Amino acid sequence: MRFLKGAITLDLNCFPRGAKSAKLCTLDMLKIDGSVPMVNIFKAKRVKGWWPFYVKKENDEMELTGKVEAEIHLLSQEEADKNPAGLGRNEPDPLEKPNRPDASFMWFLNPLKSIRYIVWHNYKWRILKFFLFLAVMMMFFLFFYAFPGYSVKKLLGA
Repeated sequence: MRFLKGAITLDLNCFPRGAKSAKLCTLDMLKIDGSVPMVNIFKAKRVKGWWPFYVKKENDEMELTGKVEAEIHLLSQEEADKNPAGLGRNEPDPLEKPNRPDASFMWFLNPLKSIRYIVWHNYKWRILKFFLFLAVMMMFFLFFYAFPGYSVKKLLGA
């Protein structure tokens, strides 16, 4: 197993716009022939996206070694002093309380309800086919079990 170190250098006056997802992040983003949209951080003030890490091989061919998602903000001195890096994040917003009934899933109090939700919804048709097959097999078994007795009664006229 080999580990490659990768790097990317971005010129803040003109660097490729980040990809919207990791799947779209490729080495083609680093072309400087004008086919890739470029960003100037001094005009945009905020950039977010995915950028590829690469290593140059001996034959000057680039190899993708990783991808990074980054958000770059350009702040004034006063804004940077107000919100220092790492301390400027707000607490995460809590999710709304889910709308659950009082006895929504107390499996230890109502195990049949749990079985219904877990087993029946996933295996309903298999269970019905099994019981139908079992009923047909039971009818065949009873037919072959009772057939000799009834046939003897018919033969003897009883």
